Amino acid sequence: MGTRWWNDCLPYQLAALLAAASWACSSLIAAEPVRRLGGPRFCRIRMLYVSGMLLTLATVTGGWSSLSRGDVGMLAVSGLIGLLLGDVALFTAMARIGPRRTSVLFTANAPLAAVGGVLLYDESFSATALGGATLTVVGIAMAVNFGSRDGTHTHVFERIEGSLRAGASWAALGALGQAVGALTAKPVLDGGADTLAVAATRAVIATAAMWLVARPTDRLARPRQRGEIRRSDHLRLAGSALVAMVLGMTLLLWAIGHGDTGVATILSATTPVILLPLLWITIRQAPAPGAWFGAALTVVGTALLI
Repeated sequence: MGTRWWNDCLPYQLAALLAAASWACSSLIAAEPVRRLGGPRFCRIRMLYVSGMLLTLATVTGGWSSLSRGDVGMLAVSGLIGLLLGDVALFTAMARIGPRRTSVLFTANAPLAAVGGVLLYDESFSATALGGATLTVVGIAMAVNFGSRDGTHTHVFERIEGSLRAGASWAALGALGQAVGALTAKPVLDGGADTLAVAATRAVIATAAMWLVARPTDRLARPRQRGEIRRSDHLRLAGSALVAMVLGMTLLLWAIGHGDTGVATILSATTPVILLPLLWITIRQAPAPGAWFGAALTVVGTALLI
């Protein structure tokens, strides 16, 4: 049966929003250990958990039969670009500039994927959807630009370690990798492949590649810290794997395979807006008024897209 039952009960727009919520929660889980372990190291250890979980789920649901040999090559490219490049760059950025700033820069993957969907797959936006997309992107930018008040920048979720420009560059690279990875997987998903089998194949290939190039990526990323892994870290790594990749990425792949790439990626880019109340609870300081205005624009834009 695989994941086919979602057809009747999960609109792709809702799946994309749930993916964004999953990534917001995962950012809070990962923020402290990723600072201490470094982005590449955190990412490749986490991917061991991701691969194990997705392999188990894909096997239990019987989704492997939906893949052909030709699909594996496309998914290998998708995994190497979207996960090896995209995820390693994303977590390297998070280790340097924190989850909030990383998430807003990462939203660049939404317009990149939207343009790719129009150019490669003949997708289009209606006037209403285009207006909603514009409001959503502007709202996201405002929510993050005005997202914090003075006095919060020393918190583990907010502080900058090293160069802001370098961290921003890693986040932009991660956004590009994720957008290209998602676009590469779309033809396989459109062909009827099981979502969990697709996610598992991408994860296993990317995990193997991450460990093969562990030393070069560590040298390239130059983590500010390299602390020892603690027992409690494994719980966070497994939690982040479950919430962000097994749940969040699978939901995004589902949305891309069952709807417009542009709409799905823009809705999934609402992560920084969802982070606002979560950071308020965690840091115990309300975001600035401009951030709430941006969040309101995002809600209106999201309603138009849906």
